[in-house]
Amino acid sequence: MTRTKQLPPDSPWQALQGIGAAGQDGVAQEIAAQVQQLILSRELSDGSRIPSERDLAVLLSTSRPTVSQAIRILVVKGLVESRRGSGAYVRLRPEVNLAASMSLMLEVDPESVASLAELRLSLESTGVVRAIERATPEELAEAERALRRLAGSAGDIASWMSADTYFHATLIGASHNTYLAAMFDSAHTALIDYEYRAWVDSGTVPRWLEPDRIGDLTAIHEPILRAVQRRDVDAALYAVRHHHEVMSRHLRLSA
Repeated sequence: MTRTKQLPPDSPWQALQGIGAAGQDGVAQEIAAQVQQLILSRELSDGSRIPSERDLAVLLSTSRPTVSQAIRILVVKGLVESRRGSGAYVRLRPEVNLAASMSLMLEVDPESVASLAELRLSLESTGVVRAIERATPEELAEAERALRRLAGSAGDIASWMSADTYFHATLIGASHNTYLAAMFDSAHTALIDYEYRAWVDSGTVPRWLEPDRIGDLTAIHEPILRAVQRRDVDAALYAVRHHHEVMSRHLRLSA
């Protein structure tokens, strides 16, 4: 197996194995499974940078498009965070098994997607109310940075999705309830996995993320943060409900 010169011999990434020719069915899924196992085994630290797609393609004896698809799979699972202009990074999530369970339930019963979206709405509504009560100035400042990152990620689908997940997780994290945050993150991740299946499988950009619409989608997040900053419960719940209605339309288009 060819080894890239860009990775040192003792790099944990050298544990990955080439598993099939480029374009072979299931190769991207198998690559994603290998990287997921490497992440969950904690061989990689939170925030560690993932090698470039070129280096991973050489390491795995496959093509960059196949590696790119594997990265998309990991992005929607929330195990990899994409940062525009910087690359992809490991995101350790202890609730990953809960998210996997929700995704499996959705796979078995796709008609239940509306129920899962309803659960996400309930969790986010509770989370922002608690954030209004408990968020520190530092947490609100981080949420502001998350919003700016979201706006700056328009045009890069993987980075935008990672920034979107980070924005919501930052706000719900300010509830200071780790179980609520874990359940919300799991429901959100399972819905993202469902909503962006076409993007994962083929790289097709969803209509709502095309250049003429992405600005409107980004804009529905700002009222949530502004309401939390003002400690305005009614406005926060209204903004969260509006976000839910937009997301529900996208889920119906994904069916």
